[in-house]
Amino acid sequence: MKSTFFVVLFLSLTVRFFAQCTPPAGSVAATSNTIYYAGGSCTFYDSLCNVLTNIPSGEAVWSCSPAKTKWVLVNPVSGGYYEFPNYTGTPPQVDFRKYMLPFWKADTIFNELILLSGAGSSGKLMFEPQQLLSVKDYNYQNSYNVGSDFSLNGRTLTQIAPAMSAGYSTTVGSGLQNVQHSSWINVSYIPNQSNWGGDSLTRFRGNHLPNTISKLNSQQSITVQALGMSITAGLNVSGFAGDPNNFTPNTPYMKSYVEMFAEQIRQEYGIGVQLFNSSCGGKTAKWGDDYCTPLVNPNQPDLVLIDFGMNDIWGNTSANQFRTYIQSIMAKIRQGNPNVEFILVANMLPDVSGMGSPSNGDVLMKGFEQELLGLETLGVVCFNMTQLSDSIYQRKGAKHCNANALHPNDYLARWYAQGLFELIRPQPNTSIHETGIIPTVKATSYPNPSAGPVLVEWQGFSTNSPAIVRCLDVKGNVLYQAEHSGNQALLNATVFNTGVVFILVEQGNMRAAVRHTVLH
Repeated sequence: MKSTFFVVLFLSLTVRFFAQCTPPAGSVAATSNTIYYAGGSCTFYDSLCNVLTNIPSGEAVWSCSPAKTKWVLVNPVSGGYYEFPNYTGTPPQVDFRKYMLPFWKADTIFNELILLSGAGSSGKLMFEPQQLLSVKDYNYQNSYNVGSDFSLNGRTLTQIAPAMSAGYSTTVGSGLQNVQHSSWINVSYIPNQSNWGGDSLTRFRGNHLPNTISKLNSQQSITVQALGMSITAGLNVSGFAGDPNNFTPNTPYMKSYVEMFAEQIRQEYGIGVQLFNSSCGGKTAKWGDDYCTPLVNPNQPDLVLIDFGMNDIWGNTSANQFRTYIQSIMAKIRQGNPNVEFILVANMLPDVSGMGSPSNGDVLMKGFEQELLGLETLGVVCFNMTQLSDSIYQRKGAKHCNANALHPNDYLARWYAQGLFELIRPQPNTSIHETGIIPTVKATSYPNPSAGPVLVEWQGFSTNSPAIVRCLDVKGNVLYQAEHSGNQALLNATVFNTGVVFILVEQGNMRAAVRHTVLH
């Protein structure tokens, strides 16, 4: 009994000793998963003074600190280390519930934005108003009236009174023409959505994210991590504080689509969500591949949003290279957490008519979009903001959706958040089909696990037509695919790679999946 006591005491003292390590001389305190600027190469340390990663000076100029960061040493020390909080202390001045009502099916549109720059200028609404509820300036202080301040013809609102554009202001910086937050006009209305036909662009995809959906439905807390660039970090939404030279935070102080997505999960599912946002302006998919391991893996996320592309369109990244980087990012994150799942964000189109966009940026972005769609598999879905933004631009015009040629304003950032959540929105009925049974699939090895045959069985599907059975490895490579009648298939395990295999059964709009381990 005494020996047990002394062992416990020794371990306790050891933990305390190492937890109170002395950081390297010249190091300064640092925060994990935070945008920073450093005037030299950086070495990051955890709370036990273990080295987390080294960042060369060229990359450290602007970057994001790794997970579990406690200290950083800059070489030379005189270069300094400065962290940039993403937001001010001002809370968002929005009705979150209204802001997250899906634009494409809500019975009321709240605070859709248009840009008016003087008498005679106009902007198009996404939908034709059946009833106009309000037209206000950026901070909701001034209301405007049809007939005296503006005219409305179908979806087109045209400015009459000069006062409506009193807040209009743009600045040029970083090679972009930036529309200040005070420039936007808020329009709330009851819409007629019958002539859009874009509902298929936003839909539930939870059947491809079984681990995430299982946790959500069983009311377990989840960890979400974002890995990306300036759009992902929140640059140019009204609450973002990390770009004071180009944008001044202003009403309504909205946060990024990543934060809004996480908050919607909390509210809709009633669970805890731990969010890490490892994103930094100017970064490419190669940067994500280089640094994803220290940025993401220690946080052990359940769901990772990967969002690159806007900085890759400058000609340095081919579509094939882009795909390779994204595949590599997912493989490296899976090494630390085999059960993690991914949402790949196919980015919004740049406004190629605006200052600072490559003239072929839209074509290149669509190339990246196709590569991301090709990576979809069990545990990986693509949120196609490329196609969605194309549809929105055609109806409204890009300048009414973007803060500059490369970044969304609050309105388009809300489309990001709403569309992402639609992928995992609670679906009380849509998984149940004409059989009245929720589609399921299971796999059994004989003996289990072994290199013997694998029996795949499924329920809830129609037996009148064959089902497609598809097997994939953790990188999304198809190992086996064939049609099978009935409700089972006996597969030879030798076609599988050793380790985790995803087995997907599909029939029409019905699908179910299972994760299975096969040993050779």
